[in-house]
Amino acid sequence: MKSLLPPALRPGDRIGVVAPAGPVREADLDGGLACLERRGYRVSPGTHLRSRQAYLAGGDDERAADLNRLLADPEIRAIWFARGGYGAPRIIDRIDFRPLKRHPKALIGYSDLTVVHAAAYRRLGIATFHGPMVSELGHRAAYDEGSLWRALEGDGRSFAHEIPAASIVREGAGEGPLVGGCLSLLVSLVGTSYEPPLRGAILFWEEVGEEPYRIDRMLAHLRLAGRLKGLRGMVVGRLVNCQPKDPANDLPLAEILAAHLRGTDFPVVVDFPAGHCPGKITLPLGRRVRLDSAAGRLALSAR
Repeated sequence: MKSLLPPALRPGDRIGVVAPAGPVREADLDGGLACLERRGYRVSPGTHLRSRQAYLAGGDDERAADLNRLLADPEIRAIWFARGGYGAPRIIDRIDFRPLKRHPKALIGYSDLTVVHAAAYRRLGIATFHGPMVSELGHRAAYDEGSLWRALEGDGRSFAHEIPAASIVREGAGEGPLVGGCLSLLVSLVGTSYEPPLRGAILFWEEVGEEPYRIDRMLAHLRLAGRLKGLRGMVVGRLVNCQPKDPANDLPLAEILAAHLRGTDFPVVVDFPAGHCPGKITLPLGRRVRLDSAAGRLALSAR
């Protein structure tokens, strides 16, 4: 699948901000919006951006309408998600991605927005960005500022990250589109029409708040569904608060991976600084990358 690359952002561009998942925290949202405006962008908030309905940012109809309006507006150059939480899977079947074919735009976020990234890639092959939420932009320690703005404002050919030797589980090299996000969301899409194609891909996954046995179970699901066999590489992001409640029941990640990757030979690295972690780097999902664990490098492919 050939990637559809959104154009680079420039100060003065209009950025839509929407909350298709959980409700925003007002102070964090205001800090993030101010950060975008200081950088020279014009912000177009979703009509229901500050709504709340229990653990959702408003009703399903409201959240879907906000996202669809921004997707269809040709003056919006990017859609930046306000926060994660939960809610995107409830409305993904109501989202019309077709306007992106005529007017590609950057989609930025992570966590529950894994579903939106996956659906946009499955529908159109559009490249998106696994990066900080708007509500995090006012907290500089929450994300890597350099990688964020290089990804969004650069020429699209500058992503590269060095991988320390301690993070290499299996040496080798592989190329393919970088696909993934939060593991639990990826597993929830298996068998649906929004599941991103993994055969021939470099799979990136990360998690937060899941004990080792749950990560084990999710990887088993992907293996049993045949989704791990055709990979060209695996990049495991930061696993945040994923310790077992009972240390006696701990199983190291290396053992979990060995059990489910038996019979494969693609390169594998762990503890990559992306996901629900401070200093998260921004990843170009949907772009062809080369993972060379022997050289300790993940970078956009020259092809």
